[in-house]
Amino acid sequence: MEGVEALKPEVRRKVRAALYWMREPMQMMREKFRSDTLRVYAGYWNAFECLVEAICLVVPQSKLTKQQKQDGITQFIADRQGNLDIAALGECYRSFVDPGFVAKASHALRVCCPERAEGYIVECFRIKPDQDRLYAIRNAINHGDIDSDSPQELARVEDKNDRLRMIVFGMLGRFLPFSCPLDPGPRQG
Repeated sequence: MEGVEALKPEVRRKVRAALYWMREPMQMMREKFRSDTLRVYAGYWNAFECLVEAICLVVPQSKLTKQQKQDGITQFIADRQGNLDIAALGECYRSFVDPGFVAKASHALRVCCPERAEGYIVECFRIKPDQDRLYAIRNAINHGDIDSDSPQELARVEDKNDRLRMIVFGMLGRFLPFSCPLDPGPRQG
């Protein structure tokens, strides 16, 4: 793939890793002659994480200075009149000290999919109910919390896999020229 070869080495490594995670579960499906929905979903989530890293290498997140962090913390506390519970402390920490993967992924989505980024961020990290978040499904798969014997559960994951696949291909299009189908948006209902 000449498009991949033109990338900087550290970005090329991440894009190749994403392509691996997109391809590998499909190989296993062909070998077993059946669909392995959970493995495919996990593969696409791994590809998503690789592409987030690649995008952040190309367009790094802006970092807050020490003073901006301190001012943000001070304002955060003032906005709550000094009443901070455990959830607020966690939110403050993630906002100003260590934004973590959600902030990194949100940045990457805004860079590569500006017109759809906010909707993708909601689908990945904020949608209600919580168990329908793409990130929550990834966590449930990785921690063995998905009932792999339930046809309804597998259908739910398969539906979300379609959304995750659309996001991943949109991000991949940032690095490799190819014709990607238009995203019709999430299914309702």
